[in-house]
Amino acid sequence: MLGKLRIALAPPLPEWFHASLALTPRGLTTRLLPIEAGAIEASLDLIDGVIRLSVTEGRRKTVSLVPARPIAAIWTDLRTALDELGVAADLWDKPQERVDETPFSLDERARDFDPALAAGWLALITEIHATFEAWRSPFFGRSGVNFWWGGFDLTVALYNGRHATPRPGSNYIMRHDLDAEHLTIGFWPGDDNNEPMFFSYLVPEPPDCPAYPMDVLTTSWAPTRAEWVLPYDALRDRADRHDVVRRFMDAAYRAAGDLAGWDLATLTYVAPPPAPRGPR
Repeated sequence: MLGKLRIALAPPLPEWFHASLALTPRGLTTRLLPIEAGAIEASLDLIDGVIRLSVTEGRRKTVSLVPARPIAAIWTDLRTALDELGVAADLWDKPQERVDETPFSLDERARDFDPALAAGWLALITEIHATFEAWRSPFFGRSGVNFWWGGFDLTVALYNGRHATPRPGSNYIMRHDLDAEHLTIGFWPGDDNNEPMFFSYLVPEPPDCPAYPMDVLTTSWAPTRAEWVLPYDALRDRADRHDVVRRFMDAAYRAAGDLAGWDLATLTYVAPPPAPRGPR
């Protein structure tokens, strides 16, 4: 629902960057979104189990998630809160990138909310977020760490500045996601048929990806996904899991140079030394 609000109000950005959510210490946020008079932020607080809506003039509304309530009830309360705050937003109430496409307004099924599971997910995803942010810091081109609410994956993407031609037959979302050369690395918590995993891929896909030596634990090329995959279970209990993830990302970045012809030296940013203290 927060993602739908971003799509409705955020100015469009290349590769759907305007549609993503960001992490907070308590959950997820839309960040600041422009409205007719000021701006609004919507945030999901997993600790307190509420959605918080705040506008720049100081007014606030909350939508409770606990005790666990049907999606339709939460959707109705969210729309009512937006109306009371004077926020005009054309929100499509159909889930995206989900097998179950029951509209929010019609989903009256009983739901569960487990604060312990929510807190565990938040602890894991913020740990991964910190690793992604630190890893991308030496990259000179456009980059970003984003939470994609459709697939529920967290990614770090690096763009080399060159345009790309989307694959034939790409759907509406992919046509506007695959029109720039980039490397994406991410974490996906899985679903009923797939275990959690780290993944990486290059756009456009070089032909030699399946044979490229990643050499990081059990990393392999998944042809049905067109991605390198590192199962989360292979590293979850390792003391050096941060180093393993960085090696996985480093290997994918080397592949961008070796297979896709990226000029890695030109794309490297050297941070300035610490500013001197005292008299200069």
